Amino acid sequence: MSSPNRNERAQIYVTEQIEKAREKSESDFLSLPNYEGVSLLLTSLINTTSKGFRGVVATALTGLHLDHNFDPLNNFYACNPRSIFENGIFFAFQGQIPCGKSDPLNVAKNQYVLNEEWAAGKRPESAALAAVHFLKAVMEDPQNRAALIDFYFFRLVEYAEKVKAIDINIPDNNNISQQEIGYRLADFTYSYPESGTIPQYVVSLLFKAIYEKSSLTVVGGEESVFGTNTTSKKAADIWVEEDDKPVNLYEITVKKVDIKRLNDSLHALHDMDMLDSNIHFICRLPEDTKTLGELINGTYNYKGKAFNFVDLRSFILTLVSILTTEQLGAIIDKLASFVDDIERPISTKDGWNSIFNE
Repeated sequence: MSSPNRNERAQIYVTEQIEKAREKSESDFLSLPNYEGVSLLLTSLINTTSKGFRGVVATALTGLHLDHNFDPLNNFYACNPRSIFENGIFFAFQGQIPCGKSDPLNVAKNQYVLNEEWAAGKRPESAALAAVHFLKAVMEDPQNRAALIDFYFFRLVEYAEKVKAIDINIPDNNNISQQEIGYRLADFTYSYPESGTIPQYVVSLLFKAIYEKSSLTVVGGEESVFGTNTTSKKAADIWVEEDDKPVNLYEITVKKVDIKRLNDSLHALHDMDMLDSNIHFICRLPEDTKTLGELINGTYNYKGKAFNFVDLRSFILTLVSILTTEQLGAIIDKLASFVDDIERPISTKDGWNSIFNE
């Protein structure tokens, strides 16, 4: 079977499973052996902010459909997971089911065996274990395999409908002062960072508003978190260019910045011929830099390179104070639309409403 044909069949299969799931109800699965145990597994697997484990199971089940001899637990990569997910399953999920572009690869890259050892230490481990145990149930019970697979897709669609049903509130700028909105924006960014996706997008919107009538151009920030490493081919999350040349680089993070992170940054800067560019880490100070020790006037010198550090909350509040009311209103509208997207987790949506609906 050619790769394009296989990927097309994967997309058709998942699309049909989603359509079939919309016609079912929980009562259709009550007769399953160990219904309660399987139900709990699917809750742990699906009702989580981590899309990767849902993607692993969807890919495994699709691989099993394409090849009935496929063994996802002992030879996961035999189904060509990257290809069938990115060029098949993803298009069936897009706009219907919360997913990323490479969900299974994010948690099981180069992983052939899916077992408890693989699940150990994953975040959340409960979701990884649920993926393993659910696939074991599918493989060990050929008689009920079809019903178990239907149950998975039913719960997946049910979860997606819950995500879609949440209405996102947009604050009335006329009744809230500009700095109050800034504080709420900072609180939201701190409390619901989605591993850095939200801070990166927020800072990108602020930068682009500030430079919108400037000769400088803001690049990056509207995708999921870029890694600062040599494989990403990006020296930073966001950068400012003048005449197509980067002048300032910005890493936006809510994770630990340690020596390894600085080494990765140096390698990326070297590979992109940007060692002379200014680089700033916009992060939570001091908690994200504790392992580096004391910063001297907001700077940490490492291997001859000065790394600048700025507190994320202070940075947001300062940039908000520079904006006009119209610019800030446009940013809040764009951010609300971003939060409203089906890809945002329920926790992010609920967090937005709790902060901006006071």
